[in-house]
Amino acid sequence: MSRLSLGQMDALVAVSDHASVTAAADELGISQPSLTRRLQGLEQALGVALLRPSGRGIELTQAGVQAAAAARRALTEVSVIDALAESVRSLAAGSLRLTGLPSLVSSLAPALVGPFHLAHPGVTISMTTEEDPAAVVASLREGRADLAICALDGVPGDLVGIELPSQRFIAVTPGGDDDRPLRDVLTDSTLVTLPAGTSMRATTEEVCRRLGARPARVLTTTQRDGLVRLALAVGGVTVVPDAFAELAVALGGRCIALDDQPARPIGLLHTVDALRNPAVEGLLQDLRG
Repeated sequence: MSRLSLGQMDALVAVSDHASVTAAADELGISQPSLTRRLQGLEQALGVALLRPSGRGIELTQAGVQAAAAARRALTEVSVIDALAESVRSLAAGSLRLTGLPSLVSSLAPALVGPFHLAHPGVTISMTTEEDPAAVVASLREGRADLAICALDGVPGDLVGIELPSQRFIAVTPGGDDDRPLRDVLTDSTLVTLPAGTSMRATTEEVCRRLGARPARVLTTTQRDGLVRLALAVGGVTVVPDAFAELAVALGGRCIALDDQPARPIGLLHTVDALRNPAVEGLLQDLRG
């Protein structure tokens, strides 16, 4: 088999993304004939058809789909090598992809990423979220993220966990003269919370269990960032990370500290291979002080 070129793999991935020779050529900054020659050379090298016409565009054959996935992985590995060479571990360039549960990313990522970005502005940082721990782990294993903020209830054997300071929670209710204990507030008010199965819902239920409180009504929303506003709008109560305290006060809410904090070990997860990325190693070194 002839040796494959990076240009050929770039061409296949671009066509896979756009299903159009024109759009793929524009993305790569080359002419359509040049792109076509790369694709033809790749098919000849592999000895299989990778593309076929589809309407006014093109689509990948089954072999093409598999080859594009392999090419994408190979290009990712090459980008790691390029980053190592370019940055010489000075973090003048590179990338850092962070993912995690939405509540943890929104509340903890700023403190983690902010100082790192100020110190290394040349590193491109992107942040995404996943809805549950299994999806977070899959994102790391499939190479879609370098680091994840996640609950450390049980770290898979193929991943590395680094514990962070425990996340603290508060209850938020409308402001005013109501100074009743939280148990009474929960019992008499509408509880605004996330759907069952989310980590924040589990934390909220644990708070209620410890206080022996059964909320009068439960209003469920998938919008984490809207919990405080919605709870105040309906005259209810919500349990959120203490990072929401500033917003709650600004909206006229009352923040109630939880004396008996739910145990929720959280931290960073990464694969062993992730340490080959200088940005990952740099961020972890900053955390270790």
